[in-house]
This record gives sequence, structure tokens and C-alpha cells, in this order.
Amino acid sequence: MGAGVIVTIFFLLPIFFGDYQEFAVGLIQSHPYLAPSLIIFFRFLAVVAAPLPSAPIAFASMALLPWYEAWGYNSLGNWLGVIVAFFIARRFREPVVSHFAPLERVHRWQERVSQRRQFWAFTALRAASVLALDFVSYAAGLTKMSFKTFFFATLLVDIPIGFLFFYLGGVAVKYGVFLLGIFAILFIITAIFLNLTRWDKKV
Repeated sequence: MGAGVIVTIFFLLPIFFGDYQEFAVGLIQSHPYLAPSLIIFFRFLAVVAAPLPSAPIAFASMALLPWYEAWGYNSLGNWLGVIVAFFIARRFREPVVSHFAPLERVHRWQERVSQRRQFWAFTALRAASVLALDFVSYAAGLTKMSFKTFFFATLLVDIPIGFLFFYLGGVAVKYGVFLLGIFAILFIITAIFLNLTRWDKKV
């Protein structure tokens, strides 16, 4: 019963707000005093209800808050999301996971995770799959990997990447929107390049 309610809430929320990205960013910008709670919530939702976009929330938070606050709130929401995603998969398995993320993609990641249960190997996989964080969390929950290995590997990857992203993003915001746009484009290109490189090695 409880699981069904959770699934219904997260599955229907983006439907009620068709333009989810515009709605989320607009809400954060129009309610600055609620921004910390909204950022945490939307980053959490972007992980659990994959694949909702999280980048617009990150950029909106950098434009509104000091970089270290934006980093903290985004990280907290993201970490809460990966924990919940992991335990949803661990407790309820595929029938419930399929409501939150494309099951085919989760299973593809599950095969890779199952072969990388050692801490450092999974950390490397987590770093290579930074754009698929939500799917990897569900995939890890479907394996026999311990939560401690999963979570500490996640922190080891997220903290330095998050620091660089929000620190450089904060500098870009300080020196103008144009520089922020350049920073966003460079970040996206770099992330795509890393994932293509990982895919080429796999093939």
C-alpha cells in the first residue's frame, strides 16, 4: 500500500506539471526564501523519478545562491535521491523500479555493476557513468552490493565533481551570464566525451 502511494506521487507529479523544467526553475527563482528546500526536493526527485532533468536546477541555484550553498543543497538532494533509489530497488525489485526508471536501461547498468562489486572498481564505474547516476543507483540496488560500498563510492565521486562544477559555475555567474553559458556548454561536451570514451572502450 505504502509503496503504491509513493509510486503514484512521483509518477504523476511531472504529469500535473507538463513543463517540469520550467515549473521547477520558475518556482525556485520566484521563492528565494524557499530555494534551499526546493533545490533539495527537485534534485531528489530528479534521481528517484528518472530521467527528470537535474542540470536546470543546478544552474538556477548557482544564479541565486553562493556557489558553496548551491553545492551543498544540490548534493544533499542528490544523495537523498540515490539512497532512496538504492533501497527502492533492494526492497521492491523490478515491479516497482519500472515505475521510476526505464527497466531496460537499469538492467544494462545492473550487468556492469554486478561485475564491479569491489569498492575501487565500482567507484570507477560510478565516475564513468556520471550522466546515468539515477540508473546506476537502481541497478546497484538490484545487485548484492552492500549499501556501504555503494554510498561511499558515490560520495568519493560526487564530492570532487560537485566541488569543481559549482565552484567554476559560481565564478562564471560572478563574471556574467555569457560566461555561465560557456561553462554549461563545456561541461556538457566534456561529460558526453567521457561517456563516449567509456562506450568505445566497452565495445
